[in-house]
Amino acid sequence: AEGENAKEENERAAVWFTGLRRIAQKFQLRSIYDLSATPYYLTGSGHEPYSLYPWIVSDFGLIEAIESGLVKIPFLPLLDESQELDMPILRNLYEHVKDQLPRAGQKRQRARAKEQGEVLAESPPQLPALLKVSLDAFYRHYADEFHHRTTASTARRAGQLELTDTPPVFIVVCNNTSVSKEVFKHIAGYEKAPAADGQPALIVPGLFDLFTNFDPHTHQPFDKPRTILIDSDALENSGMVNDDYKKVFAAEITQYKREYAQVHGAAAADQVTDAEILREVVNTVGRPGTLGAHVRCVVSVSMLTEGWDANTVTHIVGVRAFGSQLLCEQVAGRALRRRSYQLSPYDESGAILDPAEARRRKKGVTWKFPPEYAHIIGVPFKFFKGGKSVVVPPENTVPVRPLADRAGHCEIIFPQVEGYRVEYDPGPLQYSFDGLEDYTIDGSKLPTNTVMGTAVSGEKVKLTIADILARRDQEIVYRITKDLLRDHFSSEPGNLEIGRFHELRAMVSEWYERKIRVLGKGPEWKKLVYFHDPRTLVAHVARALPATHPDGTTRLRPILNYYNPTSSTRFVRGLTTREVYPTRFSHINVVVIDSGWEGKAAKTLDDLVEETAGKPTGWRIECWVKNAFLDFRIPYTDKEGKERHYLPDFLVHAVTAAGEPITLIIEVTGMSRDKPEKTWTLTQRWLPAVNASPTRPGGRRWDFLSLESEEAVADLRNLLAAKLK
Repeated sequence: AEGENAKEENERAAVWFTGLRRIAQKFQLRSIYDLSATPYYLTGSGHEPYSLYPWIVSDFGLIEAIESGLVKIPFLPLLDESQELDMPILRNLYEHVKDQLPRAGQKRQRARAKEQGEVLAESPPQLPALLKVSLDAFYRHYADEFHHRTTASTARRAGQLELTDTPPVFIVVCNNTSVSKEVFKHIAGYEKAPAADGQPALIVPGLFDLFTNFDPHTHQPFDKPRTILIDSDALENSGMVNDDYKKVFAAEITQYKREYAQVHGAAAADQVTDAEILREVVNTVGRPGTLGAHVRCVVSVSMLTEGWDANTVTHIVGVRAFGSQLLCEQVAGRALRRRSYQLSPYDESGAILDPAEARRRKKGVTWKFPPEYAHIIGVPFKFFKGGKSVVVPPENTVPVRPLADRAGHCEIIFPQVEGYRVEYDPGPLQYSFDGLEDYTIDGSKLPTNTVMGTAVSGEKVKLTIADILARRDQEIVYRITKDLLRDHFSSEPGNLEIGRFHELRAMVSEWYERKIRVLGKGPEWKKLVYFHDPRTLVAHVARALPATHPDGTTRLRPILNYYNPTSSTRFVRGLTTREVYPTRFSHINVVVIDSGWEGKAAKTLDDLVEETAGKPTGWRIECWVKNAFLDFRIPYTDKEGKERHYLPDFLVHAVTAAGEPITLIIEVTGMSRDKPEKTWTLTQRWLPAVNASPTRPGGRRWDFLSLESEEAVADLRNLLAAKLK
């Protein structure tokens, strides 16, 4: 099995197979017929993935089910105006945003906050610009369908095909509980903790009127939440099923407990928990008169492990990895169940007829299911049909992973820096945009129009975000100014230098007019910065401010990743087909060798750890790691003004001759492109900012050593000795 819960599925399959064998031993079985949804080889079987088993008698696959009208017709992104050649961006959304999403789930983030003596508080949602653009465009299409159904409902009553007592459902499937929480806050709104004791919580409504759980005008919660979050953390910590909720849904909860008692007994029904009630909300989405009848949007992590048979799903967004087409089918299948199986009459031209007229005609009338539609983005679906089985020999791979027994003395922790903050002296701001490269919006990678279509008809649906052009420039300038004030002019969170707002707004206005460049689109599309990460925007604006105090000391501080301020060698996981070298004093089991220079440097570092370990005084090397699957990045801006990341070759824990512990960044293979920009950013921004920060990992100072020639690699021992002395 593959996909979610593959281990559980394999265990269940083993039980089923064992049962069949025992029945066959006791009784004479002439044949066994298997009706399977997956009659093909899966990934890792040694055969061509998704090729049919050779003993298949009859194959009636998904394409046939769609063509025959037994399921809804899926609309998938077909093309957009981006420069992606493989598939439209919205077809494979996660691959384009995954590096900007939190890796740790809510449980890990709560544990991290507890270790630091803090409480995980609600804060504004942080989502990649592309994800916000995608949700905005897809929601607009949903809203059109929602209002169309609402308008048509008065004309469609008993005996008609359209069910009108439950709304269409919009699903977002995420990769972990932190991502699902951020998406939920963006869509449905959230309560922000009060700034001081005794003050009420601040209510922030969701961005989408049909999905927000708070009235945009009164900021009071609706009696019936329109959007629900269902994942392992939400079941424990959502707080949705409170006393007010139980009053509003008293009749539905009573009915649920009555049905629960029939299966589990009256005593068990009295012990039903809030988490079980929330799960029942999800399980009954789309069913009239139940706890889930009112739900319009579901944000989830594990859609395939929740009980789910809703037939009202019309829109699905995938914000997770899809490692197989089976998983694509399973997730898309949540939207493909038809709402009605009532036949309708059609004439020879394909026009629908009145049923009474069709019965009078009899001839030339075809009765079939009318089409129903599901719209799906973020699921990299590839319709396929079975063929002959071809054995594919497996490729030799080596796992790259941390070794638990080395964690105590070889783990290396590093900051995840996303930008640089400058501290300023009192008085008028001094700034200059002269010489600052433009802030570039790559219109070729941000689809403003996406066409969706089906595999069985010529119908098309268009998703667009052209409405952004109607926003006022001053609204966007105001937002950027507010974020600049928050990130660069606050002594601590919430303590803003409000007095600087007017001069900052003038500064941002000048930047907005002069320094934004749009590739592939007209200048009016600079309003797309509305969707961009505010921290990236204000970091670019702030580069116009001087980075040193009059006495020459640095003003710089690092801006750390919102979700993952630090990372570590303990998160390294990967498989490689490249040559590897077994390590002795690295947290990681092997070093991936991308060039001969790196292999020589790795062996030298291992030898130096062993050689210098017994020295009571003087410099020494403690441990090291190659930057493979480590994702240690240094953000910089290239000569064209594009934001990029530089990945150095090695991180080394060392001790200088003076006894100071440091972390040394070593570049071995040379900076093949943007060498001046990388070097300047590393030495003039990254190192000063990190070394000036009071929260340096392990309290170590950071430094840099560049080799960049075969002769320098051969002389690594002496160069390290000179550096550490």
